[in-house]
Amino acid sequence: MSELDTIRSVSDEVVLVDDDGLEIGTAPRGEVHTTQTVLHRAFSVYLFDARGRTLITRRALGKVAWPGVWSNGCCGHPRPGESTEDAIARRVGEELGVQVHDVSVLLPDFRYRAVDASGIVEHEICPVYSAKVDQDPSPDPDEVMDYAWVPWPDAVDALTRAPAVFSPWMGLQVPLLGRDLSTHAETVVPSASTPPAPALEQTLAAVDELLQEESRWAQGVWASTGLQPHDDPILEQDLPTWLGHLVAGRGKMIRPRMCHWGYVAAGGPKDSPAYADLCRAAAALEMLHVFALIHDDVMDESEWRRGNPAVHAQARDWHAELDGHGSSSRFGDNIAILLGDLAHMQADRLVAGLPVDFRNAWHELCAELIAGQGADLTGAATASRTFEQADRVARLKSGSYTIERPLLLGALAAGVDARGQEALRAYGRRLGQAFALRDDILGVWGDPAITGKPGGDDLRSRKPTVLWMLAQQRLEGFALDALGRVGTDREGTDDVRILQQAMVDIGICDEVEGQVGQLVEEALAGLQAGCLAPEGIEGLQRMAERVAWRES
Repeated sequence: MSELDTIRSVSDEVVLVDDDGLEIGTAPRGEVHTTQTVLHRAFSVYLFDARGRTLITRRALGKVAWPGVWSNGCCGHPRPGESTEDAIARRVGEELGVQVHDVSVLLPDFRYRAVDASGIVEHEICPVYSAKVDQDPSPDPDEVMDYAWVPWPDAVDALTRAPAVFSPWMGLQVPLLGRDLSTHAETVVPSASTPPAPALEQTLAAVDELLQEESRWAQGVWASTGLQPHDDPILEQDLPTWLGHLVAGRGKMIRPRMCHWGYVAAGGPKDSPAYADLCRAAAALEMLHVFALIHDDVMDESEWRRGNPAVHAQARDWHAELDGHGSSSRFGDNIAILLGDLAHMQADRLVAGLPVDFRNAWHELCAELIAGQGADLTGAATASRTFEQADRVARLKSGSYTIERPLLLGALAAGVDARGQEALRAYGRRLGQAFALRDDILGVWGDPAITGKPGGDDLRSRKPTVLWMLAQQRLEGFALDALGRVGTDREGTDDVRILQQAMVDIGICDEVEGQVGQLVEEALAGLQAGCLAPEGIEGLQRMAERVAWRES
């Protein structure tokens, strides 16, 4: 009987949870781990003996996922109604034949997602514990094929030199624990001399307040010109008020979040001038993003944004409703250009007082964004795009300004050293690629009720993404004919649906999903032990999951 059959014959159940960790149901343990594993509760425990050595175990070759790799002492899943501490005692006893004591939590909020070479996915909220044992294990051979007691620093060094030999969860956990964990949890607690890092909520609140201040400033300038709302009967609100509504807590704030975690990962403290710089940069990033969305919708002729009419579409409709002079479409585009320009100007105002090196990095970010958008337009116009060009455009106009550059701006505010900058750059570049690919996936298969945009929008706009080029290469017959018609005046009512299904059937969706998972693994591997602050690493791990597997 295979290990999977053995598992499925046991009545174990795991607890399924939502993204906030709240229980949403249960499922048999043997049926949870698939290529589409649902988020669920788990634990990892590091076992220590009286000499302070930690136990590393080698997973049996019959294991369904990650057979033969070395890992921490024990992992498992609390059953419904079972405390994590009781689950640890039960599972260590079952797997290793020993009793535990002095169980302590090390990383209460750890979570991760990893994909095995077989396609099996681990997707767990998995707090990390330590415990002591007083004897050598007697492992269950179906679970553990070998074990060793090693000093903790040696385990850290081995994982750093050869991460592929170890389980992916241990590879993510050890950098958070640090190499000074000599015996137990007490050594993981930061010393009182370590300046406390700011909380994410504190940063996001500061960003929101700065954006409101900018909105009030712009409204004051408008008022000083003598312009009154009734002077412009077509627009239902003046431009500063409209922009204020667009930036008022409606987005996911991915860029301010990345900026924050770059600052924390580089060791930045709260309540310092550097933190004030971080908050201004994060607010500027959110304002710049609104500029990019407004102009992007004009260039892509997109009618919807976040479930509401795009700016140019709204202004066009107001013009048409009042039977304004001239072209309603031209009017809508013009207003959107002005509103986008206002957002860009206010973003520049937010960074105007920051240090010179900070402003230089900001202007490089803006230049890359515009370069990427320009290349996207020319590539679409000439229908000439290679995979390398598509990747470069996506990195410049999406991944770089969303992930890598905000991350480095935050780290720059904290005074990041060269080694930390290299690690964050490696993480940011790969996660940025994953972000761009997720954008492409949502552009084809995204749920309109969640994305706020019509399904298959990228197909109708004939956007030359990696997905589009794969479709051009691999589709045949009536599906290839539909690809030729979609987005033209010959488009049929079912062409988008036909393409969505055909691209799934021939494996394009799964292939690109696999690329996303691989990029996330590579991104997380860049967060090396001893290089970045543990709290920042943990935040970046959560952001990787949030960014790569988002639904909008």
